[in-house]
Amino acid sequence: MAFDVDVTRFTYVGPPRYAGALAQQLEAHGLSADYDAPYETKDLATTMSVVAVAFAVTGPMTDILAGIRAFRGRFPGTQIKGLPDEGDRSIRERLTQLDELLADGSISVDEHAQQRNRILSEL
Repeated sequence: MAFDVDVTRFTYVGPPRYAGALAQQLEAHGLSADYDAPYETKDLATTMSVVAVAFAVTGPMTDILAGIRAFRGRFPGTQIKGLPDEGDRSIRERLTQLDELLADGSISVDEHAQQRNRILSEL
């Protein structure tokens, strides 16, 4: 029996120390995250730097998006670029999906408010 395995590629942009936190968050959602951890030192220059790290994540897109949502809730200044699901959708479509997630209990009222504000900030 063959299994369909989805691999989604995207880029994390933010402080080097949070790349590992993103991988942990994805793994907590039952996903497999493959990435090269950025070199990090304990000096001020590294603390203030921003890196771009390529991720290849194996698993269903719904779980990937849930993991990324949870990560963005913890680290709101970071960016995830190249997600196929968000890139081509309008803000209205994204808000509608967000409302559906709230209605079915997938996210809390607080998570809904945070993500709604994040989406609307893109206007």
